[in-house]
Amino acid sequence: MTPSTWLKARAAELGAALCTAAVLISGLAIGLPFLRARIAETLLYSCCCVSAVVLRAVLDLAVRVVALAVRSLRPAVPVMTRLKPSGA
Repeated sequence: MTPSTWLKARAAELGAALCTAAVLISGLAIGLPFLRARIAETLLYSCCCVSAVVLRAVLDLAVRVVALAVRSLRPAVPVMTRLKPSGA
């Protein structure tokens, strides 16, 4: 996955999470009864929705960086190849 496609995917996830949070908070603002009865849960869900996407992106990026670092390491001792017999 290229960096630009990774960024597009994370941006889409973040946009969806922000949209969900905005719908819930705007529902509180206009006074929907089923949301007003659960104000704390609604605000907590809104914050958790956005922070989960951000946390997933950070963890995904960290795993990619570690994988890239491991792939870039070269072995300290070269692997020995099979030697042909000298008499052949």
